[in-house]
Amino acid sequence: MFEQFGAVLVGAPAERERTPVRKQSRAAGKCEAVFWQRTNSQDVRKIVLAARRYELAGREPGSRNGPLGGVAIELLELFANLVNFRTGRLDPSIETLMRYLRRSRDAIVRALKALRQHGFLDWLRRYIPTGNQGRGPQVQQTSNAYRLSLPARALRLLGRMGMAPP
Repeated sequence: MFEQFGAVLVGAPAERERTPVRKQSRAAGKCEAVFWQRTNSQDVRKIVLAARRYELAGREPGSRNGPLGGVAIELLELFANLVNFRTGRLDPSIETLMRYLRRSRDAIVRALKALRQHGFLDWLRRYIPTGNQGRGPQVQQTSNAYRLSLPARALRLLGRMGMAPP
């Protein structure tokens, strides 16, 4: 019985190299239309200002950083410059963020996590088809689709600056 099984394995094609695709990834180009929202420069500036105030208000006496951290504020300012106001499109890769900010991958990932945890950022994981032939899904991970948002806690810190003029 083992000889037959071994003979089958010898004739089987070699297993292809697996490229990891993370859970809850969605097809790029098919999910972003409802995710991205049109925005304007005033709203984006309001988000950045609210994040700065949130950082200062949450800082403990004697500590270096607040709940977000300095890298997260830098990252949010970069996102404010990269966002397409007409469509809301924002999808830089982590390597691009590392190159612009000159920070390590770990610092970028921690800043993204802090921004998401406190409600300033949300993202969709995405994948693209590779076009390779063979069994199984032939896809690879691509850059995330990001969306800026203003949490209610941070909006309260803006006071009158967060309201529309009369």
